[in-house]
Amino acid sequence: MKVFVSAALVALVTCAIGLPFAPEVVKFSIFEEEEVVIRRPRLQSYTYKNCGSPDKELFNLISLNLSPDPLSFPGPLSVNFSGQIKSTVDAPLKAVVYLGKKVGSTWIKIPCIGQIGSCTYDDLCSSLSNIQCPPEFVSAGVPCKCPFKAGSYKLPTVNFDVGAAVFPPGDYHGQANLTYNNALVGCYEIYVTFA
Repeated sequence: MKVFVSAALVALVTCAIGLPFAPEVVKFSIFEEEEVVIRRPRLQSYTYKNCGSPDKELFNLISLNLSPDPLSFPGPLSVNFSGQIKSTVDAPLKAVVYLGKKVGSTWIKIPCIGQIGSCTYDDLCSSLSNIQCPPEFVSAGVPCKCPFKAGSYKLPTVNFDVGAAVFPPGDYHGQANLTYNNALVGCYEIYVTFA
């Protein structure tokens, strides 16, 4: 039984991260008489909302679109958005992020591990300083490093290839509260369901 469980876990991980162009259903056999079927996680639904007060926030997200519908991981992801920054935002840009998964009727907080999960980032600007902005952001004039200057920004549709199953099936809730010098930059909440 231990061999079967170990082999199944290795197969699951291999399928989740190693098959970026896999079909919708992956089938494999560990023993001749047994067949295991793994479905790629699909984004079944998502909603996002402003959880703050848009008239008092320094950043307003006007639109956010994800496609294709439904999204399957691993696979392609297309994103476009528009937003407005009312005044320049610089260091220290603090973020308090909550990420939870629904288990039964209860939301379970996903802990902060390796700076991923429900984490507090005291200065996002220092974290962003070492990244290279994607060419699509640069050509659209959308900043991805501090300072974030006042203005209206629009990112036309950008395509990414997500090569791993990011989330196992289930319901997830995320919330990010961003502040700069105690001023509310933005509060955004998202609910997603992966099937």
